[in-house]
Amino acid sequence: MSYWREEPLEIDGVLEGSWGSWAIEVKTGPVSAADLRGITEFTRRYSSYRPLVLCDEAGPAAVERLGLEAMPWSDFLLAGPLRSA
Repeated sequence: MSYWREEPLEIDGVLEGSWGSWAIEVKTGPVSAADLRGITEFTRRYSSYRPLVLCDEAGPAAVERLGLEAMPWSDFLLAGPLRSA
């Protein structure tokens, strides 16, 4: 696992493996479109990566309304990223 940063944008994790290629952003509390600029720009530039936002239990619905996949960080720790579609 690594991360990506090009000021002022960044994402928390870049994963590649048998589970697929993922761009990971971790957020707690309320999430806005501005909070996700880094992950949307990264996946625009590197389209082979699927964006995934890890958040608290209340976060997935808000993130999905913004058009990105999300899952609670606790589920990610137990099971890993979503299975490729």
